[in-house]
Amino acid sequence: MDGGILNANLIISISGLVICILGLIQVSVGFRHDRKTKRFFILFFSCLIAYVSMNLLEHLTDASPEAGMIPKIAMFLESTISSVLMLLLSGFLLDSCGIEKKRHPLLITSFVLWLIYMGLLIFTQFTTVIYYYDAGNGYHRGNWYPVLLIPPVLLMLVNLIGLIIFRKRISFKMRFAFALYLLLPMISMLIQMLFYGVYVIVLGTAIAAFFMLTYNLMDQTERFYGQQAEYEKMKVDIMMAEVRPHFIFNSLTAIRACLDEPEKAEAALNHFTKFLRSSIDVLEETECIPMAEELKTVDNYLYLAKERFGEKLTVL
Repeated sequence: MDGGILNANLIISISGLVICILGLIQVSVGFRHDRKTKRFFILFFSCLIAYVSMNLLEHLTDASPEAGMIPKIAMFLESTISSVLMLLLSGFLLDSCGIEKKRHPLLITSFVLWLIYMGLLIFTQFTTVIYYYDAGNGYHRGNWYPVLLIPPVLLMLVNLIGLIIFRKRISFKMRFAFALYLLLPMISMLIQMLFYGVYVIVLGTAIAAFFMLTYNLMDQTERFYGQQAEYEKMKVDIMMAEVRPHFIFNSLTAIRACLDEPEKAEAALNHFTKFLRSSIDVLEETECIPMAEELKTVDNYLYLAKERFGEKLTVL
């Protein structure tokens, strides 16, 4: 292999490895809300690290007669792990959409394509028609090399079709994350076919996986805080539902006690209606309430409390 191409591949592989390690660190410390998703990404990035490591090993031993079978084994493992990544993605897509994976057509189709790919990969080890290594451990593509790429490309398309079909089941960020991971490696694969010897797919896959993780983290965080806000609102609603009937009953009792004094009863009733109105407005308000409005609500509440408790309550 040309020295310039070899150096380019080494830079690509090392860069991809660094990105994958950073991704594994990020998922290890960043995921706190969804353990199932966290386990998936730990497995996914572990496979990615193994994939890029095999690619790096293959480049370091390429065209080295002393390396023996190492380049051939590294290439086989690299190709196997890369196909497993797409199979894992099929399962994760169904999980994210809340769809039962067992015997689902998408997963079955993906598995069949993976088996076909593995059959071709094993067949390749005993022939020279797809790719082969010469006596000096130099890598060469055979005339049938494009045939080996058909199953993984179809696997990507199956996942892409699944993403389009089930798009409404997941958030925009998750749709973008899946689309990015499916399209970027596919584009990288096409570039790799055009520029023989440069393994841009390794870097493309690592970058796509890192972005998929980042967008997933953002989506998980938004959903978590959204659920927290809903939970807090629900607690306030429950509390208001419990407290309001008692307050209304007590206020009406205090107003009834003032019926002998019409002006006093009218003032108490005015404060009572103003308090109820402001309380209802607060529940429907989505922005911050001005301090002046809050003070009016407090003033109405204290007026009613003062009417109820009389001298027992002192308001400064």
